[in-house]
Amino acid sequence: ETFDFLQTVHKITGQYYDSDDVYLVGNSTSDYDLSTSFAHDNVMISVLSVVFVILVLLFTFQSVGLPVLLIMVIQGSIFFNFSFPGLTQSPIFLSYLIVTSIQMGANIDYAIVISTWYRDLKTTMEPRKAIVKALQLSFPTVLTSGSILAAAGFLIGKISTDGAIVGIGSCLSRGTLISMFLVMFVLPQILLLGDT
Repeated sequence: ETFDFLQTVHKITGQYYDSDDVYLVGNSTSDYDLSTSFAHDNVMISVLSVVFVILVLLFTFQSVGLPVLLIMVIQGSIFFNFSFPGLTQSPIFLSYLIVTSIQMGANIDYAIVISTWYRDLKTTMEPRKAIVKALQLSFPTVLTSGSILAAAGFLIGKISTDGAIVGIGSCLSRGTLISMFLVMFVLPQILLLGDT
Protein backbone atom coordinates (compact mmCIF):
# COMPACT_ATOMS: atom_id res chain seq x y z
CA GLU A 1 0.00 0.00 0.00
CA THR A 2 2.84 2.37 0.83
CA PHE A 3 4.58 1.70 -2.48
CA ASP A 4 1.30 2.30 -4.35
CA PHE A 5 0.90 5.57 -2.47
CA LEU A 6 4.42 6.66 -3.44
CA GLN A 7 3.55 6.08 -7.10
CA THR A 8 0.37 8.11 -6.61
CA VAL A 9 2.37 10.98 -5.11
CA HIS A 10 4.75 10.87 -8.08
CA LYS A 11 1.82 11.01 -10.53
CA ILE A 12 0.19 13.93 -8.76
CA THR A 13 3.40 15.94 -8.40
CA GLY A 14 4.28 15.13 -12.01
CA GLN A 15 1.23 17.14 -13.10
CA TYR A 16 2.63 20.29 -11.49
CA TYR A 17 6.42 19.89 -11.42
CA ASP A 18 9.16 18.42 -13.55
CA SER A 19 10.02 14.91 -12.30
CA ASP A 20 13.65 15.97 -11.69
CA ASP A 21 12.43 18.64 -9.25
CA VAL A 22 10.43 16.27 -7.02
CA TYR A 23 12.20 14.47 -4.19
CA LEU A 24 10.50 12.01 -1.85
CA VAL A 25 12.55 11.04 1.19
CA GLY A 26 12.24 8.66 4.10
CA ASN A 27 12.39 4.97 4.89
CA SER A 28 9.45 4.08 2.65
CA THR A 29 11.03 5.79 -0.35
CA SER A 30 14.36 4.10 0.35
CA ASP A 31 12.68 0.69 0.62
CA TYR A 32 10.77 1.33 -2.60
CA ASP A 33 13.97 2.26 -4.46
CA LEU A 34 15.67 -0.91 -3.19
CA SER A 35 12.75 -3.11 -4.22
CA THR A 36 12.59 -1.65 -7.74
CA SER A 37 16.33 -2.02 -8.35
CA PHE A 38 16.74 -5.41 -6.62
CA ALA A 39 15.64 -7.65 -9.51
CA HIS A 40 17.95 -5.97 -12.03
CA ASP A 41 20.89 -5.81 -9.61
CA ASN A 42 20.39 -9.42 -8.59
CA VAL A 43 20.50 -10.69 -12.17
CA MET A 44 23.56 -8.59 -13.00
CA ILE A 45 25.48 -9.67 -9.91
CA SER A 46 24.59 -13.34 -10.34
CA VAL A 47 25.46 -13.44 -14.03
CA LEU A 48 28.70 -11.47 -13.67
CA SER A 49 29.82 -13.56 -10.67
CA VAL A 50 29.24 -16.80 -12.55
CA VAL A 51 30.88 -15.53 -15.75
CA PHE A 52 34.03 -14.29 -14.01
CA VAL A 53 34.36 -17.44 -11.90
CA ILE A 54 33.92 -19.63 -14.99
CA LEU A 55 36.55 -17.61 -16.88
CA VAL A 56 39.05 -18.00 -14.04
CA LEU A 57 38.31 -21.71 -13.73
CA LEU A 58 38.59 -22.23 -17.49
CA PHE A 59 42.12 -20.88 -17.43
CA THR A 60 42.94 -22.79 -14.24
CA PHE A 61 41.60 -26.22 -15.21
CA GLN A 62 41.70 -26.01 -19.02
CA SER A 63 38.31 -27.71 -18.99
CA VAL A 64 34.72 -26.67 -19.60
CA GLY A 65 32.93 -29.38 -17.63
CA LEU A 66 34.72 -28.99 -14.31
CA PRO A 67 33.98 -25.26 -13.86
CA VAL A 68 30.31 -25.93 -14.56
CA LEU A 69 30.22 -28.69 -11.93
CA LEU A 70 31.92 -26.45 -9.34
CA ILE A 71 29.58 -23.54 -10.09
CA MET A 72 26.57 -25.85 -9.75
CA VAL A 73 27.65 -26.90 -6.25
CA ILE A 74 28.25 -23.33 -5.03
CA GLN A 75 25.09 -21.97 -6.71
CA GLY A 76 23.20 -24.83 -5.07
CA SER A 77 24.54 -23.78 -1.69
CA ILE A 78 23.52 -20.16 -2.40
CA PHE A 79 19.98 -21.19 -3.36
CA PHE A 80 19.73 -23.46 -0.32
CA ASN A 81 21.10 -20.69 1.94
CA PHE A 82 18.50 -18.19 0.81
CA SER A 83 15.62 -20.62 1.03
CA PHE A 84 15.71 -20.01 4.80
CA PRO A 85 14.87 -16.28 4.62
CA GLY A 86 12.33 -17.10 1.93
CA LEU A 87 10.59 -19.63 4.16
CA THR A 88 10.71 -17.40 7.22
CA GLN A 89 9.55 -14.31 5.27
CA SER A 90 12.64 -12.35 6.32
CA PRO A 91 13.69 -9.29 4.30
CA ILE A 92 17.01 -9.87 2.52
CA PHE A 93 17.54 -7.09 -0.03
CA LEU A 94 21.12 -6.06 0.72
CA SER A 95 22.24 -9.24 2.40
CA TYR A 96 21.26 -11.31 -0.65
CA LEU A 97 23.31 -9.26 -3.08
CA ILE A 98 26.35 -8.99 -0.82
CA VAL A 99 26.39 -12.56 0.50
CA THR A 100 25.81 -14.05 -2.97
CA SER A 101 28.98 -12.37 -4.23
CA ILE A 102 31.02 -13.29 -1.16
CA GLN A 103 29.74 -16.86 -1.09
CA MET A 104 30.50 -17.38 -4.77
CA GLY A 105 33.97 -15.84 -4.54
CA ALA A 106 35.12 -17.29 -1.24
CA ASN A 107 33.45 -20.69 -1.19
CA ILE A 108 34.43 -21.66 -4.73
CA ASP A 109 37.95 -21.99 -3.33
CA TYR A 110 36.89 -25.00 -1.27
CA ALA A 111 35.66 -26.73 -4.40
CA ILE A 112 38.82 -25.78 -6.30
CA VAL A 113 41.08 -27.26 -3.61
CA ILE A 114 39.29 -30.62 -3.66
CA SER A 115 39.05 -30.70 -7.46
CA THR A 116 42.71 -29.86 -7.92
CA TRP A 117 43.83 -32.58 -5.53
CA TYR A 118 41.47 -35.05 -7.18
CA ARG A 119 42.71 -34.26 -10.69
CA ASP A 120 46.32 -34.67 -9.62
CA LEU A 121 45.75 -37.86 -7.64
CA LYS A 122 43.60 -39.69 -10.19
CA THR A 123 46.56 -39.86 -12.56
CA THR A 124 48.23 -42.31 -10.16
CA MET A 125 45.21 -43.87 -8.38
CA GLU A 126 41.82 -45.21 -9.23
CA PRO A 127 39.10 -42.50 -8.97
CA ARG A 128 37.50 -43.68 -5.71
CA LYS A 129 40.81 -43.81 -3.86
CA ALA A 130 41.85 -40.49 -5.41
CA ILE A 131 38.71 -38.72 -4.15
CA VAL A 132 39.14 -40.12 -0.65
CA LYS A 133 42.78 -38.97 -0.58
CA ALA A 134 41.78 -35.58 -2.03
CA LEU A 135 39.25 -35.13 0.77
CA GLN A 136 41.83 -36.08 3.39
CA LEU A 137 44.30 -33.56 2.00
CA SER A 138 41.69 -30.80 1.54
CA PHE A 139 39.85 -31.19 4.83
CA PRO A 140 42.21 -29.04 6.97
CA THR A 141 42.16 -26.19 4.44
CA VAL A 142 38.39 -26.23 3.95
CA LEU A 143 37.71 -26.59 7.67
CA THR A 144 40.09 -23.80 8.70
CA SER A 145 39.04 -21.27 6.08
CA GLY A 146 35.34 -22.12 6.29
CA SER A 147 35.21 -22.03 10.09
CA ILE A 148 36.85 -18.61 10.18
CA LEU A 149 34.39 -17.17 7.63
CA ALA A 150 31.38 -18.83 9.30
CA ALA A 151 32.46 -17.65 12.76
CA ALA A 152 33.05 -14.11 11.52
CA GLY A 153 29.59 -14.02 9.92
CA PHE A 154 27.99 -15.48 13.04
CA LEU A 155 29.65 -12.91 15.31
CA ILE A 156 28.67 -10.05 13.00
CA GLY A 157 25.08 -11.32 13.08
CA LYS A 158 25.05 -11.54 16.88
CA ILE A 159 26.97 -8.39 17.77
CA SER A 160 25.54 -5.83 15.36
CA THR A 161 22.38 -3.92 16.20
CA ASP A 162 21.65 -2.87 12.60
CA GLY A 163 19.14 -5.17 10.90
CA ALA A 164 20.84 -5.14 7.50
CA ILE A 165 24.23 -6.02 9.02
CA VAL A 166 22.67 -8.78 11.12
CA GLY A 167 21.13 -10.23 7.94
CA ILE A 168 24.46 -10.17 6.13
CA GLY A 169 26.28 -11.85 9.04
CA SER A 170 23.64 -14.55 9.51
CA CYS A 171 23.38 -15.34 5.80
CA LEU A 172 27.16 -15.39 5.40
CA SER A 173 27.63 -17.77 8.33
CA ARG A 174 24.85 -20.12 7.23
CA GLY A 175 25.93 -19.98 3.58
CA THR A 176 29.51 -20.84 4.40
CA LEU A 177 28.46 -23.83 6.49
CA ILE A 178 26.15 -25.05 3.70
CA SER A 179 28.94 -24.60 1.13
CA MET A 180 31.38 -26.55 3.30
CA PHE A 181 28.88 -29.37 3.69
CA LEU A 182 28.08 -29.58 -0.04
CA VAL A 183 31.75 -29.36 -1.04
CA MET A 184 32.79 -32.10 1.38
CA PHE A 185 29.85 -34.48 0.92
CA VAL A 186 28.22 -33.77 -2.47
CA LEU A 187 31.06 -32.51 -4.69
CA PRO A 188 33.08 -35.76 -4.41
CA GLN A 189 30.15 -37.76 -5.78
CA ILE A 190 29.65 -35.23 -8.55
CA LEU A 191 33.33 -35.42 -9.49
CA LEU A 192 33.17 -39.22 -9.64
CA LEU A 193 30.01 -39.09 -11.75
CA GLY A 194 31.57 -36.42 -13.95
CA ASP A 195 34.48 -38.74 -14.69
CA THR A 196 32.14 -41.40 -15.99
